[in-house]
Amino acid sequence: MKLNEILNNIEYNGNADDREISSITYDSRKIKENSLFIAISGEQNDGHDYILEAINSGATAVIANGRAPVTDMVPIIQVKNPRKVMSKVASNFYRNPSKGLNVIGITGTNGKTTTTQIVDHIIKFSRRTSSSLGTLGFNSPSGLISTGFTTPESIELQQILKTIHDGGIDYVPMEISSHAIELYRVEDIYINYAIFTNLGYDHLDFHKTKENYFQSKLKLFKSLNEKSTAFLNYEDKKTSDIINEINCKYLTYGFNNKADLYIKKFNLELNNSSALLYYKNSHFTINTNLIGKFNLLNISAAIICCIEIGVSIDSIVESIKYLKNIPGRLEKYNLNNNNTVIIDYAHTPDAFKNIYENISILKDNNKKIISLFGCGGNRDKTKRPLMAEIAEKYSDFIYLTNDNPRFENEDSIINDITSALKTDKYLIIKNRKYAINKILSNHSDSIILILGKGIEEYQIIGNKRIPHSDIKIVTDYKHAN
Repeated sequence: MKLNEILNNIEYNGNADDREISSITYDSRKIKENSLFIAISGEQNDGHDYILEAINSGATAVIANGRAPVTDMVPIIQVKNPRKVMSKVASNFYRNPSKGLNVIGITGTNGKTTTTQIVDHIIKFSRRTSSSLGTLGFNSPSGLISTGFTTPESIELQQILKTIHDGGIDYVPMEISSHAIELYRVEDIYINYAIFTNLGYDHLDFHKTKENYFQSKLKLFKSLNEKSTAFLNYEDKKTSDIINEINCKYLTYGFNNKADLYIKKFNLELNNSSALLYYKNSHFTINTNLIGKFNLLNISAAIICCIEIGVSIDSIVESIKYLKNIPGRLEKYNLNNNNTVIIDYAHTPDAFKNIYENISILKDNNKKIISLFGCGGNRDKTKRPLMAEIAEKYSDFIYLTNDNPRFENEDSIINDITSALKTDKYLIIKNRKYAINKILSNHSDSIILILGKGIEEYQIIGNKRIPHSDIKIVTDYKHAN
């Protein structure tokens, strides 16, 4: 595509001629011949420091914010906000693929991944085409491909959507994180449907306040037009604030009979759940392998969305029976010594509260709850004591360990956690693999909760990603015993 075509509907200063651009990137290491380099600021580096390197590697045009070096080697296009412009550039370059798709955006503190996967499952069961995108990766025809983000950067995201569109897929259920909204990654994606799961306590290292965090989520719903539909959790206090700000159609779901789709009664067990739901003039019963009251809300969100896009209730009810456990979300393993291991990605106070409250209700009274968790380094410190308090309330014993310490001192992280503990019923083992194996070997008749990493396959220590998988450690132990 020509440079001046890529910059269509973008305000800029500079000479945008008709030179051909073969690729666009914000990473100077990925420059090819005839690339357009977009200089953006990241957590660790600023692309403006790599402009000359990009030009020397073959970039034939650059987008910058005024900090670019003076050169006449290639056109330097000056814009106010390169990151925001990058979204529009990517949309133009890949020819606005979202306009030919039915995009279902799912946002909230907890439940995004599970709800996304349930929507994808129901749509596919109804013999429609769907490709999910989120924390678990991009659901391609050859399987899940990791993107490294809940919501990828705008260039990768538009490229993925073009691949999905060109592959003849109709629906894209995708997770949309608050970071993605705030960093303009979804700025130029046409969203037909949007689901709000809940608002909890997270990412305050980035957003600073809970209100700022909510305002980021709200931007997604305020961007919806009158042809779009929002699906909102009636149980969440912020739903009324969203309703007051949006211009699109909306439907609610929850346990309250004032919700458009509501759960009248339900039964929860450690291995399955069932519920009676009412919607308009009909009612129906669902049976699922997913456990926990919060998962009934995730399922309800997916159901009301799929009803709205035209999937029959009969098909939805049947599909729910065949839902498998979501990878890394309440993933259960029955081991020797009458132990049940549950691995979950939970890393927020709200997620901890949901899991512990449900497990404490569902567990056999003879079983103990043994917990293992840590907290991420260089992330919101204020949630660490909150998570510790919740874990201590429900656990018979706790193992504290590392969970992506990054550049922060691991002892400092653990001290933030232990500062809230009122008993000595805990043990610190910083080596996570050793800690997991010790729990599996030393306990019996227990529900062992391994929280924080889910399907992650690494530990981030400094700037290194060291191979590590909670799931592999547990499955290796199971096969060996």
